[in-house]
Amino acid sequence: MATDLGATLSDSLFLFLNSDRLSEKINKVILFSTVDPDGWPRHGMLSPAEVVARDRHRLLVLLYKSSRAAENLLKNGKISFILVDPALSFYVRCSGSLLPQLSEAPSENLFDLRVVSVIEDRLSTAHITSGITFEGYDPGMTRENRELVFKKLLLL
Repeated sequence: MATDLGATLSDSLFLFLNSDRLSEKINKVILFSTVDPDGWPRHGMLSPAEVVARDRHRLLVLLYKSSRAAENLLKNGKISFILVDPALSFYVRCSGSLLPQLSEAPSENLFDLRVVSVIEDRLSTAHITSGITFEGYDPGMTRENRELVFKKLLLL
C-alpha cells in the first residue's frame, strides 16, 4: 500500500542516501526517470555513489553531461527515483537545478535536487525479496575515483 510521506525523506531512506558506508551499498541500483521533450519517460540507472542526501529535503545527483537525462533535467527540472530492495521501497520526485561542475567528475553534471514528494510502497502481506544489483564499475570512472567523488558529495 502506498503511503504519501510528503516532501521529506523517511529515516531509512535518508540513512541509505546519506550513509558514508559506500562499500555496503555500492552494488545496489537506483532507478530514475526524466521526461523527454515528446512527453515519454527516459529511464536510467545510477549507483548509490551518484545520489546523495544533503538533508531530508535535498539531494545531489551526478548525471553524464552527454545523456538525454541530463538534458531533460536541465530543460524541465524534473526527475524521479525508484529505490526498491528488501529494506527500501520508495518513489521520490524531485525538482532540480545545475550546480558548478566537480573537477573530479569532468564528464558529469552535478544537480541540486529539492524533494517534491516521497511515496513509500509497502504491504504487510508481500515482501520485496531482492533489488536490482550490479558488479563492476563504469568504464568512464574507476571505482577509486567514484569513491573519491562520493566522499566529496557527502561534504557538499
